Amino acid sequence: MITWTVGSGGLLGSAVVRQSETRFDSHPIPWADPAAAATSLRAEARRFAAEIADARWAVVWAAGAATTSTSADQAMSELEPLRGLLEGIRSALPRGPGAVFLTSSAGGVYAGSVNPPFEAATTPVPLSPYGELKLAQENLANDTLSSVCPLVIGRVSNLYGPGQNLTKLQGLISRLALAAVTRQPINIFVPLDTIRDYIYVDDAARAVLQATARAASAGQPTTSVQVVASGQPATVGQVLRTMNLVAKRRVPVALGSHPSSTAQSSDLRLEPTVPLDAVTTLPAGMKAVYLDVLERVQCTSMVPAQT
Repeated sequence: MITWTVGSGGLLGSAVVRQSETRFDSHPIPWADPAAAATSLRAEARRFAAEIADARWAVVWAAGAATTSTSADQAMSELEPLRGLLEGIRSALPRGPGAVFLTSSAGGVYAGSVNPPFEAATTPVPLSPYGELKLAQENLANDTLSSVCPLVIGRVSNLYGPGQNLTKLQGLISRLALAAVTRQPINIFVPLDTIRDYIYVDDAARAVLQATARAASAGQPTTSVQVVASGQPATVGQVLRTMNLVAKRRVPVALGSHPSSTAQSSDLRLEPTVPLDAVTTLPAGMKAVYLDVLERVQCTSMVPAQT
């Protein structure tokens, strides 16, 4: 299967690229300009279809810079590049069997949902512009491709792993690792009993590729919604204690408040649509993150940002 990963520089996208058998390398996308990015992605979709000919294919959307603290205008600007990609695929559909995977956010779309654990059939209730963006992207993808090719909408739980962008206001585990290494306090804006489902990025990437391959093999132009999660919930307090053990030191923490915390669920337990064959344990995954952050800090003069 020839895989085109849109957003290959991000945490999930880079993991999908690592695990892809054969990759399509697109030309650089001008992400800073949404309209130009849309135009570029339309052109790349045509080039993708022409180059892969009759081969099996997959397109994985893993792009995006928005977080739960992003404004509505900034968040919704990310619809335009996705629209360009989807319209490009619809107008130049590859001849061989394939599927599109749209990465969405379980935390974003289920923030206001009730009765966890949440599953694919749970009614989405976003509480932030970020969640509204993710739901809008899901609807746009379904409207554009549901009658054209197989589409998988993957609502992914809290991703973590080596290489996460430490400048964004997200990624609790990476931020805890940074605080442990630098001894600079981290601000935590939610209660310590807040529950999340943390999934190691390589596990998530494997689930993404497997789901896309299954959809491509089925061959029907339908849309399926799937929850991609570890199915192993943990509280923020548990994560903090685990980092203390991994780093062999107490992580400096300050409890604070942030407007974005009101748009987050206190209990985000999830039911994976397809259970993972193997799940990286939280201590093992967090150790990998800690060692990655330690190496990055030692190699740079990074100034930590608050989260």
